[in-house]
Amino acid sequence: MSEKKAKTKKIVKRRLKIKGVLFLLAVFAFLYLSIMVLLKVNVKNISVKGTDYLKDSQIIKEAGLTDGIKFFGFTSNSLCAKIKENPLVKTCKINRSIDFKIEIEIEENVPLFYYANEQSIVLSDGTKLESNANNYGIPTLINHTDEEVLKDFIAGLNDVKSDIIRSISEIEYSPSASKEGVYIDKERFVLIMNDGNTVIINNRKLETLNYYETIYASIGNKKGTFNFDCDFDNYLFTEYEVDDGLQ
Repeated sequence: MSEKKAKTKKIVKRRLKIKGVLFLLAVFAFLYLSIMVLLKVNVKNISVKGTDYLKDSQIIKEAGLTDGIKFFGFTSNSLCAKIKENPLVKTCKINRSIDFKIEIEIEENVPLFYYANEQSIVLSDGTKLESNANNYGIPTLINHTDEEVLKDFIAGLNDVKSDIIRSISEIEYSPSASKEGVYIDKERFVLIMNDGNTVIINNRKLETLNYYETIYASIGNKKGTFNFDCDFDNYLFTEYEVDDGLQ
């Protein structure tokens, strides 16, 4: 190979190398500028999913998502940590979309009933929030309840649909006992329904409440007492007496 051809090849290789370096620099510069632009993009929209008792505006405020917040200005974990400081939040998940929108997916720690004896709102995980009023439209447990029975009662209500729970007006702990004072059913409760009916039930049968509307519809336009505490499926219904003033 001649000296002239060797020099030409070296020059060509150097030019290709320089072009390659310039290309890489251009790519890195483009990526850098793109990242800088993305970091300055604001959140376009915030939505909240899964709330019944919590207000969307409350969640957004507690998360610290103010106007002008950057889409990449926070981590999902840090945002959820703030939101989960609210005792009514059980789980939190952040979903980001490519159009710079954020969805906050919440699973609530549901308020089950107001415990009048302790002036507290009882949540689905057993937490009791001090409150001098029932602010959630939930039933009121009117009297003191054995702690172990109460624990099982809360666990059982977690398997009952929320709309059924909200159809209960008042709960009374009413264990049955013999004349000698021996418990027959220590887990017995009496529920006063918003529709005027009474339901007698125990912790073992709480799931039956999910079928309350269907069972009630099967007896026609009557008012009375349903005995769901029996250990068979043919639940007893006793219509109110006319002179009770309850029909």
